[in-house]
Amino acid sequence: MLEMMQCRDQRRRVRVTPGRQTGFTLIESMVVIAIIGIVAAISIPSLQRARMRASMLEVVRTFETATAVARINAIKRSTNVCLRILDTGDPQQITSFRAWIETVAENEIEDAGEPLIGVWQVRRANEWTFEDVTAAGFPLYVLDKGAGGTDRGIVYLPSGMALTSDTTRQPGVGQGAFDYFIWQDGRRWNTFRITIFAGAGTVQVQMNIPGTSNWDSNFAYWEYY
Repeated sequence: MLEMMQCRDQRRRVRVTPGRQTGFTLIESMVVIAIIGIVAAISIPSLQRARMRASMLEVVRTFETATAVARINAIKRSTNVCLRILDTGDPQQITSFRAWIETVAENEIEDAGEPLIGVWQVRRANEWTFEDVTAAGFPLYVLDKGAGGTDRGIVYLPSGMALTSDTTRQPGVGQGAFDYFIWQDGRRWNTFRITIFAGAGTVQVQMNIPGTSNWDSNFAYWEYY
């Protein structure tokens, strides 16, 4: 009986309150938006810089892969392999590196019927500029120069050596190079120099130290526009 009375007493004390709607107030929403804006302002430039670095280094790695594959095929198949890099020595944008086996004629031209080893695509090709390093004394080998050819590239020989320099034009002698950079606001940004040594057909990659004529193999000298 006592318990029943206590229950009735508790029910009398219960007050029914109107239902409350939960959610953000205007001030809370504005605070959240402001925080998102601050985070975006900090992170977006960092992401853009990271993308630039990753994209440029990807092109470098792509070229290194192309040279390695071309050289291995020259040795393995005991024949010359041509790797085309540039159309001319002028500043230009390119879309790919292209390599083929010289089986029809050793004329440094991709003739019909000659096996294509590979085409290595340059991603975001419209962002980058390439140029033969003629002015610095390391011009790339000119393919089919005797017949008026203008393409720059490398010819890998069955020995593993290469024709890389348009100055010496001798197997295993000299070195050729090209610069790879961003052209922005009338000047170069983040310039890489890629040098191919004829003796072993190997590749050296260096980055320009901004504001100087010096080059370094540590890729730590980035500029951002």
